[in-house]
Amino acid sequence: MTARRPLPPEPRPAARRSCVLTDGGVIDPIAAEIAASGSRPVALTRAERQLAAGHILARGGTLSLISRRLRVNGSTAWALAAQYRQDAAP
Repeated sequence: MTARRPLPPEPRPAARRSCVLTDGGVIDPIAAEIAASGSRPVALTRAERQLAAGHILARGGTLSLISRRLRVNGSTAWALAAQYRQDAAP
């Protein structure tokens, strides 16, 4: 009798997956705007994610909205908002 290996864990649903691209130094403002508008999920670099969070906050958005639209957890949304506020400070 052969031993059976356990099945791998079930993957998370694709709709909740966050995709962060490697940062090649190029920022696509259109991708950031699409993500910020929430029209569809977009794979973003870290810089584009920061830009999208800035768009959301500039329009009066909340941390919850950043989390939903950029598909990040609450602590990441908080960090993005904190970085935006730090960069926007005079």
